[in-house]
Amino acid sequence: MKKILPLIIIIFTLFSCTNDEITDPEIKNPDVENPDVVLPVVSYSIPDSLNFSAFNSKLILNIKNNGKAVINYNINSSDSSISFSLTSGDITAGNQSEIVVNANRNNLQIGKSYSKIFLTINNKIESIVVSVDTFKEQKTILPTDVVDAEYSKITDQLVYVSANPSRVNIFSSASETTETISLLYTPTCISISQDGKTAAVGHDGHITYVNLNNKSIINTYDVSCSANDIVLGNNKWAYVFPEQNQWTFIRCVNMNLPENNESIQSGSQIYAGTKGRLHPSGKYIYGANNGLSPSDIEKYNIQNGVAEYSYDSPYHGDYSMNGNLWFSEDGSRIFTRGKTVLKTSETKAQDMTYNGKINTDSNANIEWLDHSANKGNLYVILSNGDYWTNKRTPFVNVYNASNLNFKSKIELEKFAVPNNNGGGNFYDAEPYFVFSNSVGNNLFVLIKATGSGLDKEWGIQKITIE
Repeated sequence: MKKILPLIIIIFTLFSCTNDEITDPEIKNPDVENPDVVLPVVSYSIPDSLNFSAFNSKLILNIKNNGKAVINYNINSSDSSISFSLTSGDITAGNQSEIVVNANRNNLQIGKSYSKIFLTINNKIESIVVSVDTFKEQKTILPTDVVDAEYSKITDQLVYVSANPSRVNIFSSASETTETISLLYTPTCISISQDGKTAAVGHDGHITYVNLNNKSIINTYDVSCSANDIVLGNNKWAYVFPEQNQWTFIRCVNMNLPENNESIQSGSQIYAGTKGRLHPSGKYIYGANNGLSPSDIEKYNIQNGVAEYSYDSPYHGDYSMNGNLWFSEDGSRIFTRGKTVLKTSETKAQDMTYNGKINTDSNANIEWLDHSANKGNLYVILSNGDYWTNKRTPFVNVYNASNLNFKSKIELEKFAVPNNNGGGNFYDAEPYFVFSNSVGNNLFVLIKATGSGLDKEWGIQKITIE
């Protein structure tokens, strides 16, 4: 694109990235002694804009002399975050000057910011729009993967197990520091005691009992199954839910005994793959089966040590359960993966009875849920798609805990992956666990950069709740 300019000065700013050629036509020499001498044509090209992506901090500004006369330039910026390798110079006919433009993001806000470069060329002022995209890592990048996680609102610690390397990781939400306990076996699941002092870790054929206070292993026990899930009771028993063998029994491990401490749950069998969760009363475990249609939830009494199958819900396909469950902080309600909400009770006729539904997109499932009594909120991780394309959406969804109405959606910070050529890509954060602290003013979300190829693809994002 070319522009023919008259003698008056024109200042222009365009937002495309093409070069503009600016030309002053031949003019009469104003020297009264030589009025008929024609001055050389002044013509030059400059870009309309410079755009810094989140991955680069240097760009080249080309000033090309297309005319027959020497041109001189001076350059400055409206923003101190933009600097130059050269700020003035001369360019002979047919040549160009390449100026390195640097963007310093130290004082820039996250997101896109704009400024201008001002070029004075042969006493004519031109402007170039500069945009700088700024991304600053807010999340904590983890040196491990994440297999399973729980949170203690007594100690305000997020405790998760990793397989690479195999260990218990204890993250303090107050100091945002992590301490670890190395494990002998690869973990598959973890359960924290209600007082937050100990935890039981499930493995294939073993469980490990750990002290979270002094960061040590108390003991390791054999167990006759591969642990799909584990629940640590207040009675120092661990309840292991088998991964395999279809109809099976909960393994009940009495960790008060050094050996010969495994018993089989009494009553009706459970289905392998069941997820269990300790009721806040400490008296019962509720389980959500997987692999059965219709899905259901059931209750086990653990007051005598060995788990006793009590009964399942009064429904048979009437309401979706879909394989997992979470409690309100006081234990009066159950929130299921299938979005169905149920009441709990000591009385069988009133236990696991319908109490409403969390309304989401029709094909969404709840992948994780946390209740904050202090804020009156439910924090929900959702997935969408069918069985084969199921994916967690990169948001934490906030619902009113009382009436189950949707309140807001919090977008999670993306993962930036540079390509070592000045560019890169952003990957969605796929959330796996969300926990509110005891006060309710902070959320901690365990997220993963699925498909990014990063060596360290897990992180913890902290979100402030007003």
